[in-house]
Amino acid sequence: MKRVAIALMTIAALGFASTASAADKKVKIGVTMALFDDVWLTFVRDSMTKWGAAHKDIDLTIVDAKNDSAKQVGQVENFLAQKMDAIVILPVDTAATGPMTKEVTAAKVPLVYVNRKPDNLPKGVLYVGSDSIDAGQFVGEEVSKALGGKGNVVILMGELQNGPRARRRS
Repeated sequence: MKRVAIALMTIAALGFASTASAADKKVKIGVTMALFDDVWLTFVRDSMTKWGAAHKDIDLTIVDAKNDSAKQVGQVENFLAQKMDAIVILPVDTAATGPMTKEVTAAKVPLVYVNRKPDNLPKGVLYVGSDSIDAGQFVGEEVSKALGGKGNVVILMGELQNGPRARRRS
């Protein structure tokens, strides 16, 4: 979790620090998160906030889309209006990211997606996260080893509108 946030912010800071024209100008990064009331995303947000506080040249704005795709689109539009130097999106619905990607790339603002990877990202748009299928297989193998190949396992599914399950339904 810390590695994701640190990798994300390092990419953002290194790649976008050159956008600050003066030493006193902070690099403004807008982050829109799918949902604040999610345990994993809370860990990610807390790590981002801690990282942002440790870097005085970064002005980090994090907002909650409250699991509403339309609200998230509006947040991205607000970030563009506020002239953010970079935008980070933890998408509500990966199938709804196309318009946001188009707007941000048209404005020539660096864009990073985190945790939930949209399909068909254009060149220059970054993704920070794991491949869900690979991660699921790895976890399954490790659980099987830990249990010695015996026992009962419960699998909890995440939100169906995101990740490989969504792509298979389309």
